[in-house]
Amino acid sequence: MDATLARRSTMGATPGRAELRPHTPATGAHARGLLDRRYGPLIPHALLVFIGFVTLWLADAPATTLYVTGAAVAVIFPWIILLEIRRAPLGLSPISFYFGWNTIALGLAAIHHGNKLADGIPIRFSVQTIYPDELAAGYVMYLLGTFGLHAGLQFMRPLPRPGEGSPPVGTGFLALWSLGVFMRFIGPIIGAGGFGAFSGLVQWGSLAALTGFVAHQGANYRRASFWILFTLGTAVEFVVNLRAGSKAFLMFSFLPAGLLFARQRPLRRWFPVLGIALSVFYLGVVAPVVSAARQSAEVAGENQSDRIVRTYTQGGYEDGDGIEEQATAFFERSFEPIPASFLYGEVERHGYRWGDTFDYLAYAFVPRLFWPDKPTVSRGGWFYYYIGAARSEAEATTSVAQTAAGELYWNFGFPGVLAGMGALGALFGFLWRLTTAFPEQDPIRLVLYIALVFNMIDMAEAGTTLVNVVFRALVLVPPIFLLDRTARKRAEAPSEARALS
Repeated sequence: MDATLARRSTMGATPGRAELRPHTPATGAHARGLLDRRYGPLIPHALLVFIGFVTLWLADAPATTLYVTGAAVAVIFPWIILLEIRRAPLGLSPISFYFGWNTIALGLAAIHHGNKLADGIPIRFSVQTIYPDELAAGYVMYLLGTFGLHAGLQFMRPLPRPGEGSPPVGTGFLALWSLGVFMRFIGPIIGAGGFGAFSGLVQWGSLAALTGFVAHQGANYRRASFWILFTLGTAVEFVVNLRAGSKAFLMFSFLPAGLLFARQRPLRRWFPVLGIALSVFYLGVVAPVVSAARQSAEVAGENQSDRIVRTYTQGGYEDGDGIEEQATAFFERSFEPIPASFLYGEVERHGYRWGDTFDYLAYAFVPRLFWPDKPTVSRGGWFYYYIGAARSEAEATTSVAQTAAGELYWNFGFPGVLAGMGALGALFGFLWRLTTAFPEQDPIRLVLYIALVFNMIDMAEAGTTLVNVVFRALVLVPPIFLLDRTARKRAEAPSEARALS
């Protein structure tokens, strides 16, 4: 795979000059209409937030806000995704992935919770009960946060200039794939997770390399050799992700397959079939097997992947919930505005915290190397204790997210949600800018890009998200700067030699 990419980067290239491939309209960012401009996609998003606030203000029943706004999300978010695909050369981007995930989480799941409100079913948040008006307000508040995040991303993101072509394909994709597999399979055994932000990035190396393979070799999908390598890479990704025991990680293994079917025009007609097949696989196999494995008794010397495989081979998961029940459970898990709704109620009862919950930022940036006993930065255990599910933070056995929007509202209200999420979006956009408009051409940039894509749905708190972004910048800005400087010197050397001759 790596050798093939290397050959493609050198064939037909003029010495001392970067080979530029044509910039096609299907993957470009030409500003033809209002919605195609940098801030164009914010227009339908702003309309969606407006619908949310209007229904929150005028509707008699909180369920109406969830019904109307959730249905609008199911239309407007896919529209934003299509606008993004037109401007992102890779198709997959932090924006398209974020809105794809939230089409379900804030669209279909919102309608599901509207049904629960209409039927008088209590909305539970751990040991707490969420009142209907709090749920509707928290939902709209969360939507406002998505708008702020989107605005910050659009402000800082890179966009290819009209007529700009992608640079030559870099080398090192095979090494990146090997390092990613090593970090997730062997790393936990030797304690490689102690490398902090570096290990957090490199764990996506194999998926990033497989994505790069699809981006550069996808046109060869008619060849048997392509499918052998692609199937093998996907299988290895799935097996390695078993160790994480995460339903989401297991399904992320098939992201390159979705990218392949979306990018290659002859395969697009099969894209809905692929989507349905993966949905059935998730609801019928992955979700019930992993859930049953988590509840099964531990066996000495057995790791997470062993337990999942044992549960699957024994077939006990088949006695659990069916596909319909698994879909309902997925809607329950994915509806992230519930913690934000609880915090909306906390503000109504006790007022704003005015920055008190961000006290962990005072020590978050101190390396544990210099402070071995540094308190944990994650607030999940503390929040689990705060909502009354544990007698103390030390006894908390579960981590519960406040969500970034929820923590910002708890401290600073609606203005804090809009400004804070906008700032986080701008920071994410800064990392995105580091990857350039063509991240698939370079392995280091691509692994940062893939990590950034998945970070978009991993914002347990505003403060920890900020720490995450800063550490990623500290880890990758220096090597990217040095590699770019080296590349420029190599490109300048032949020109200087010709000038002297």
